[in-house]
Amino acid sequence: MRRRASGVMAFACALIALLAASTAFAANAPKEFFGVVPQTPLAQEDIDRMGQGNVGTLRFQIFWAGQNPSPGVYDWGPVDQIVGDAARNGIRPLPFIYSTPEWVARLDGRNCDGAGCFGFAPQGPAALDAWQSFLGAAAERYGPHGTFWTLNPTVPKKPIRAWQIWNEQNSDTFYKPKPRVGAYADLVEASDRALAAVDPGADVVLGGMFLSPGGGEKPSLFAHDYLAKLYDVKGAKKRFDGVAAHPYASSLSKVELQVELLREAMKKAGDRKASMWVTEVGWASGGPSHPLNKGKAGQARQLKGLYKLFLKKRRAWNVETVTWYSWRDNPDRNQGLCVWCPFSGLMTKDLQPKRSWRQFVRFTGGS
Repeated sequence: MRRRASGVMAFACALIALLAASTAFAANAPKEFFGVVPQTPLAQEDIDRMGQGNVGTLRFQIFWAGQNPSPGVYDWGPVDQIVGDAARNGIRPLPFIYSTPEWVARLDGRNCDGAGCFGFAPQGPAALDAWQSFLGAAAERYGPHGTFWTLNPTVPKKPIRAWQIWNEQNSDTFYKPKPRVGAYADLVEASDRALAAVDPGADVVLGGMFLSPGGGEKPSLFAHDYLAKLYDVKGAKKRFDGVAAHPYASSLSKVELQVELLREAMKKAGDRKASMWVTEVGWASGGPSHPLNKGKAGQARQLKGLYKLFLKKRRAWNVETVTWYSWRDNPDRNQGLCVWCPFSGLMTKDLQPKRSWRQFVRFTGGS
């Protein structure tokens, strides 16, 4: 009996020491280092739960097609809700702007409608003007001197200071009809001009890039090759502050490799000081057999290893944030973008914490 009690006590002490080590390790990083990305629409209860868990960054989509349905018309309601709820919970909002409205795609001569237009990033002068108008209007609403804060004086001020431009632009799934580095460079330049006019201190962050979209088959481009080509565009390096990665992989070593390849491209371009934003990464806890499905315990193990890796490399890689994909499960397979995505959440569909969430809050100090 005494021996068993001693064993329990030893286990408890080891567990406390482990938790203390994780907390101390994480204490060296700012709160914003630990982030999440939703795959389902967000309700207030989601963001309040994130606040309880001490989530630092919430990456979410500003749906251009929905928020700017016609020239000069803006519907900020959905964004107001997310930004306001995040601010009340002390969470930094990190938007990525994606999905071209049909009326903008037509300016570029695209013969598309509705969702079929989303991936056609603006390219011609008129379409880029529309993009600049929208991005400038968003910064005027949610930036440091934004009207949102004036209209909502009781909301703690947590302005948007970093804006992510598009999503996985090296993939022909998200950048149609095929990735074009020069055209994306024009989009980044237009973004920089629009934001600088409203908030000169805002950060322009490249869209997150997965290493080998489409299995590395053309017309998609490997992330590090795409980035190297972007640096080759005259003047492009001056137009952005951060490079973003989506280093999905079956193992942590392959995650590390993807980031190292991007960092190598940055070094070759003489852009060592640019920040690294990991704006999507994760594994599933269930579903069909897949290299990124690790099971419930395996998902938690991968999360622990992931954050330990990036905390260790945070200064060397100049990592700004690591945002987990995804926040909550979405078992509706008709809505998922990939076979393993539905069970990638830290929470179940019913907002119940998984093992991975319990591991996440050991780093953040939340609950």
